[in-house]
Amino acid sequence: MLDFTNNEYHEETLTVPFASGVMLPGSSTSGDCHYEKGDILLHFCTREDRERVLDINWPGFGGKGLKAGLELLLPQGHESVVNVFPYENRRFFYTRKVNCLPAGGNIEYGKNYEISPNSCLGTLDWGVGVWPYRSFWIWGSASGFLPDGRTVGLNLGGGIGNDPSVNDNAIIMDGGVHKLGTVDYKYDNKDFKKPWQMASQDGRLKLEFVPFFERVAKTDLGVLSSEVHQMFGKYSGMVIAKDGEQIGIKELTGWCEEHKAKW
Repeated sequence: MLDFTNNEYHEETLTVPFASGVMLPGSSTSGDCHYEKGDILLHFCTREDRERVLDINWPGFGGKGLKAGLELLLPQGHESVVNVFPYENRRFFYTRKVNCLPAGGNIEYGKNYEISPNSCLGTLDWGVGVWPYRSFWIWGSASGFLPDGRTVGLNLGGGIGNDPSVNDNAIIMDGGVHKLGTVDYKYDNKDFKKPWQMASQDGRLKLEFVPFFERVAKTDLGVLSSEVHQMFGKYSGMVIAKDGEQIGIKELTGWCEEHKAKW
């Protein structure tokens, strides 16, 4: 949980040996993700690829308890960003990302947050793969509204796979995916809080990302390690749709992260 107003942040992780009791579906279009033990319930249900229902009950989370009941709708005709990234030795990563999903319901954490689809959007990130031992990626994402009421989303990435021509960079306008070319990133990996610069090689995206919060997650078990610097911030700049429309982006809230892993 991250409160953007006062930067109050809390994160907890459940370590489940051998994934005991964890249920995961084999597809992004149907099935349930489920874990329940004692008074903790984490349930993510997919209904015919049109609706996602999220139920959470975690009484001890942050000393306040976390409860959530949310519904995210995939509107008719809404497009997804889907890729298979190749690696050597038959390794791969398949991913499906869906931005700008209208979200409704409520979240309870210290107080009650009403979630309305008129002002709240969710993002689906689903993946499966067989990874190489060492991996690296950059991932940026945002979902929001333009002044004229249209939804706008960003999905930006780099570093995954061994074929530079394969990427999942895209603008998402009112549910339509506008594919982009390779995106170049300029940022300071000694100080991730400094502004990031992003530009696509096809000239259809030029953005500055200004972080306001850094989430760091590190695990180091020797042969297994992971380090993520996930920055929450604001995107500003310009993007060009596939029909040539130039769209100004002003302080669109989202995130961008750098991840290095051995697993």
